[in-house]
Amino acid sequence: MKYIKEYRDSGLAKNIIKAIKAESKKELALMEVCGTHTMSIFRHGIRSVLPSNISLLSGPGCPVCVTAQQDIDAFVEFARIENVIVTTFGDLMKVPGSGSSLTKEKARGADVKIVYSMFDALQIAKNNQDKEVVFCGVGFETTIPTIAAGILSAKNEEVKNFSVYSANKLTPPALAALMETKGVKIDGFILPGHVSVITGTNAYRATFEKYDIPSVIAGFEPIDILNAVLMLIRQNESNSPALENAYPRAVSDQGNIKAKTIMNQVFEICNTVWRGIGEIPLSGMSLKPEYNQFDAAIKFNMNMPNVPEPKGCACGDILMGLKTPEACALYKKACTPINPVGPCMVSSEGACAAYYRYN
Repeated sequence: MKYIKEYRDSGLAKNIIKAIKAESKKELALMEVCGTHTMSIFRHGIRSVLPSNISLLSGPGCPVCVTAQQDIDAFVEFARIENVIVTTFGDLMKVPGSGSSLTKEKARGADVKIVYSMFDALQIAKNNQDKEVVFCGVGFETTIPTIAAGILSAKNEEVKNFSVYSANKLTPPALAALMETKGVKIDGFILPGHVSVITGTNAYRATFEKYDIPSVIAGFEPIDILNAVLMLIRQNESNSPALENAYPRAVSDQGNIKAKTIMNQVFEICNTVWRGIGEIPLSGMSLKPEYNQFDAAIKFNMNMPNVPEPKGCACGDILMGLKTPEACALYKKACTPINPVGPCMVSSEGACAAYYRYN
């Protein structure tokens, strides 16, 4: 299969690993920003073939994991409102809020439905016009354009019982926030492939130019990731930081202009709270005023207070690369996939879930 088989070639992988071991001299901490990269790294055993002086850190690229506690509480509150159907991607179901989760609310009788796309949620609204349907909008630049397209469809088709709670976030501001966080040591970023398909390489240019940190956009196959690691090693060893695109088969400098146009037609940039990091200026996307009729927070006057994260949970530190899951006192004890305390153990892209399954 083109673009799959050749990126899993064991002979090529061995050659790249050999080059990594030969050229790597410095102690380096490289962060894979994306949760899909984290899962791929574990699935293919990439950590086990790297020299001991190279460590891989998992970053804040799992959208469910960085969703603030107050937003999870809002989703739970929607589920408690009579005649409201909550629609969500499956990863959010078990994420614990301050006192409950969508799974628990569903077990108590709430109408919570798992959907696979924004348009599934819109269809549920069309089929249930006697009820309000709320979609839990959680995602990065990959997901936001489809949410925007769904809202445009709802407006054009005059679907009045449909709304979205936006907890959407932008990737580049989070990288800048990491670089400004005391104690965070990152020698290079493996930048997310699917986000970059939408944003393009140029979206990271301002962050790179400000912090001069080695950065490589990578795909998700083993060769993609190993090649990105080798490129970051070479940048560090030669003291020549660069912003490089190692995923040209999918990513361009400009990105997907049509998707960005739709996204910016419906949403505007705002400040937003990230779990473990706090409020990052201009890192979220809220609905523009002309689409207020589809803003669930406004429609239901949903303004949840900011609350502390679960006691003992290290998800915040893990998302910033300050800790690994094994350093969390709750990991594999109070916090397991069956009984998660934090979202990093829930999401299919969460670092704790990856460690638990593969490590």
